[in-house]
Amino acid sequence: METKVPFTDKLTAVMGKFSSNLIIKSIANGMIKILPVTMVGSICAILSNLGIPAYQKFIDHAGITPLIKIGSTMTTDLISVYVLIALSYEMSSLMKSDLVASILISVMSFFILTPLGVFNGKVNAIEISYLGSKGMFVAMIVALCVTWFYHFLTKKNITIKMPDNVPPSIANSFTSLIPGIIIGAITLLVSGCLKFTSFGNIHDLIYTVLQTPLKHLGSSIWTLLFLMFFSEFLWFFGIHGSLTTSAILYTLYQPLEMQNLAAYTAGKALPNIMTMSFINTLKGPRHFALALLLLMVCHSKHLKEVGKIAIVPGFFGISEPMKFGIPMVLNPVLFIPMCLAPVMSIAIAYISTVLNLIPRANGVTFPWNIPFLSGLVIGDWRTGLLQIVQMILIMLLYYPFIKFLNRQSLKEEKLS
Repeated sequence: METKVPFTDKLTAVMGKFSSNLIIKSIANGMIKILPVTMVGSICAILSNLGIPAYQKFIDHAGITPLIKIGSTMTTDLISVYVLIALSYEMSSLMKSDLVASILISVMSFFILTPLGVFNGKVNAIEISYLGSKGMFVAMIVALCVTWFYHFLTKKNITIKMPDNVPPSIANSFTSLIPGIIIGAITLLVSGCLKFTSFGNIHDLIYTVLQTPLKHLGSSIWTLLFLMFFSEFLWFFGIHGSLTTSAILYTLYQPLEMQNLAAYTAGKALPNIMTMSFINTLKGPRHFALALLLLMVCHSKHLKEVGKIAIVPGFFGISEPMKFGIPMVLNPVLFIPMCLAPVMSIAIAYISTVLNLIPRANGVTFPWNIPFLSGLVIGDWRTGLLQIVQMILIMLLYYPFIKFLNRQSLKEEKLS
């Protein structure tokens, strides 16, 4: 008799394969690696746009403003280069390929494919927009394709083999020589062919064919609400939903984030509502809200102890102590509030932004979802206040379910 595989096992297997996929893993882990760069850009953006007249006047007269602008230009405006390096590094690490050669050849290929413009009739230069958010998809595609192809060529031994007595540093250079020439020739051919098309270069081709449709997909609130629900749905089955969906979120919303940060730095109107900082900050301080609820409502010794352990991590947006301590994983009592809390929070934040009750997220990166403070950084006091409102609503959403869970836990503790 054939035994049926439980649904949870099937889902775990499918999502496990998805999250461990080479491309998905490279994008997710690579994007996390550029956090220090985006943080520097965010700090510079804040310092140049505090909005305090006396402060602005001081940094302008002291000549500090141009210095701060350099910090923004060399981070935000060149974000594609950092994405290119991070993704190439991550993929080559996962494949155990030559890190330096993979990164160098990826960078070479990206610049071969990036068009040179003639300015003032005599200066050849790369238009900086191709190195910023506009070029992120090209950077991602080049990093992943070139790194994989380099690994493929070396594994097929399409290389120059040096004698064993040759120093490794020299031998490695010769090993990457033929793959580098092949990849360089291919990218030159692609770049040359595209010049004869209406697009002119790969950046405008990708922006038109791929990035623009993805931008429309990312600008749909329904897409984001589904991803928020799906992330918690996976968590319910013990699958790290945040990591599983992070590659999709970064692909859709990180370019929009960089557009907002560039506009904020330049003092222009912010073009996008939904960005990565909007998501990370305004999906609600739900972990802190739940930890508070455990401490305030529960009389069960077990749930109270979980609340004590989870309160500090929850303040910084970390949920694992409660996910596995209550547990929330495979707990049917908490399925509804667990899945609905981020959906409700994002919906409220989106409506509030559309109605101009809060400003659009400025693209500034803040590493922790701290109630009020993170909202203050990405918006203003109204954004911070909305986080407090979200926290109260999340507590109200969880309240009847936690009360029920508390009664169950008290009964079990009396029996034990």
